[in-house]
Amino acid sequence: MSRFWYVPGTVRIVGAGLAGLTAAVILARGGRSVEVYEKKTRLLPSSGPHTEGIRNYGAIDALHELRTQGFELEPFGVVRRTIRFSPKFRNVLHGPAYYLFMRGREDYTVDQMLYARAKQNGVKFHFGRTHDPLNADIVATGPPRDQFNILGAGYTFTEEGSHLEPDTVYALLDNGTAPGGYLVITPGIRFHSVYSVSWRELRFEKLLAMTEAAFEIPWIRAILGTSRWVSKINGRAYFVRDPIESAERRGSLLVGEAGGFQDAIAGFGFRYAVLTGALAARAIMDGQDYRGLLKGKFGDEFQRASDFRGWLNRATNEDFDKLVASMGSEITLEEYLRQRGSRAL
Repeated sequence: MSRFWYVPGTVRIVGAGLAGLTAAVILARGGRSVEVYEKKTRLLPSSGPHTEGIRNYGAIDALHELRTQGFELEPFGVVRRTIRFSPKFRNVLHGPAYYLFMRGREDYTVDQMLYARAKQNGVKFHFGRTHDPLNADIVATGPPRDQFNILGAGYTFTEEGSHLEPDTVYALLDNGTAPGGYLVITPGIRFHSVYSVSWRELRFEKLLAMTEAAFEIPWIRAILGTSRWVSKINGRAYFVRDPIESAERRGSLLVGEAGGFQDAIAGFGFRYAVLTGALAARAIMDGQDYRGLLKGKFGDEFQRASDFRGWLNRATNEDFDKLVASMGSEITLEEYLRQRGSRAL
């Protein structure tokens, strides 16, 4: 049952991921006392260091949307050319389709920058400690244990020796490489990322082997060049069809993937992590209805995304060929969004 929220004393957050850190920064900037409990002994995204993007597919600019909610960090790059392959076809999308951020331990990653801002504003962190989520105000613990339904598997690789342009992303829609999903190659700072994202193959070693097999595809091999592997990417994600309905649990607000707020179409959870963290902070500071804020922001976009995800899970390689071919050899971002609408991938 929804209620109006206001926490008079210290706000307790469980989880120091993107959603939890966003909520902590906004609350602390608003003058609230905040304590964050993180079971890991250090700050690190669960999938390891990698490049993460925000899809700029909305009615308003994605970065502007985050800024209006109090997220002030700048991306390190903008993807202006997205090259998609299916087994038989190729399309080039022109336009600012993604904003890029780094995740990891380095000072220039979004995790460390948010952490530094939180500490500057007086947030207290307790690493290596657990805290009962039922006694927390905000739960930001990531996907429920053993309930993930999206898997990413791949590697980061050195910038040196590779042939990847800093404003270009490559994607491959092929069930032999990423069942129901895609392989993606994204630029980063000092190292790049290549990994498969799947909704149908949820065994890491199996998906990693499928990803590695794709490295023999000529255009992928040309991009990797003589680069070296840096580390593995092992990302687990979790989405539900209607996360707003279950966003409050026994007095706690669920944010990010702890509540199933994730992009069912392509697995880009960055936007949902930031926005749910920000809205939870606002609900607590201003005494507003959290679920009401969520409904006002997202409407029915989770249900629409889940419907298209159902089609993607059933799609064959022939379907992927038709999808890529329908876009022609080249298309602008504006043309693409008019053509695809809520089914933009």
